[in-house]
Amino acid sequence: MLKKVIKKVPGFKALNNTRKSIEFYRDKKFFLKNYMHSKGVTKDKIEYELLLEIHKLEKGFAVVNPRVFGIEKVKRIIELLNLYEKLEFEPSFSSNLGFSSLFEYKNFFEQHNWTETEAYKIIDRFLIDKKVPTELAGAFDLQLEDIIEASSVDYESFLKSRKSVRNFSNKEITESIIKKATEIAILSPSACNRQMCKVYFINDEKNKRVIENYAQGLGLFDLTNANYVVVTFDVSANYFIGERNQGWFNAGLFSMNFVNSLHSLGIGSCFIQFGNSFKEEEEFKNKLDIPHSERVAVIITLGYYDKVSRIPYSTRKPIKEIYRKR
Repeated sequence: MLKKVIKKVPGFKALNNTRKSIEFYRDKKFFLKNYMHSKGVTKDKIEYELLLEIHKLEKGFAVVNPRVFGIEKVKRIIELLNLYEKLEFEPSFSSNLGFSSLFEYKNFFEQHNWTETEAYKIIDRFLIDKKVPTELAGAFDLQLEDIIEASSVDYESFLKSRKSVRNFSNKEITESIIKKATEIAILSPSACNRQMCKVYFINDEKNKRVIENYAQGLGLFDLTNANYVVVTFDVSANYFIGERNQGWFNAGLFSMNFVNSLHSLGIGSCFIQFGNSFKEEEEFKNKLDIPHSERVAVIITLGYYDKVSRIPYSTRKPIKEIYRKR
């Protein structure tokens, strides 16, 4: 009753809209504070920029009729690797991949007799006494026959068989099965191969309560056997302001492949919207020890399929309401 009275107060609607617009301001402030070129150098920022520059360089290896390329990218990779070493960060996947890309670049130039170019000489000097890491870089030939063999599955039937479920069996979900699904989801397309998404498996009872206190839309779930995964993306991976929505897009691609991976492993799931305020998101991250520069994209509740799952039809629109030709 009180809420109805308050809503009739003159100016309440405008005030409420102002309060909502503050969330957009906080989004902007968060992005500018944490994106790749914000103030301060961090290990994550260097690694994401390395992955970005490596991906730019790798495109040159994939050209059918290549010519001398990549000198500015090579210089930047070397700068980043030198900075990484100067700050005494431990070698990582990204830094190793940086060295691998430079070794591949050197070999590529030798194969094409481009050893007199400035680019080759710069990289040759830099790589003296450096060890070749095991991470693969460069390009390879994808064979049509391999694609045909690997894609000979009834994908439509597979997708039609996956439904969002809200009750689960009591079979234990192990960390190894979540890692397996994550390994598959890692193959999702990622902006310039920066791989900014993170997966947090929540099955500790205390942390489950955190999820249930903040997640929206759990009211109709049987939470007895529910487990949770939180998918985030790291804003440090974003290169410029035009990528301000890139994290949400990447998280969507990743999350869909993740739940399809779960389905292939006999595990049911349902997406739970994280529509909380900025303040609530910060509280949520603090309680689950999620790094500050990450945004919470979605919560996924999951468990092995029960013998029977009662679900709504959720009938899809006909194609004529979706497809357009221009």
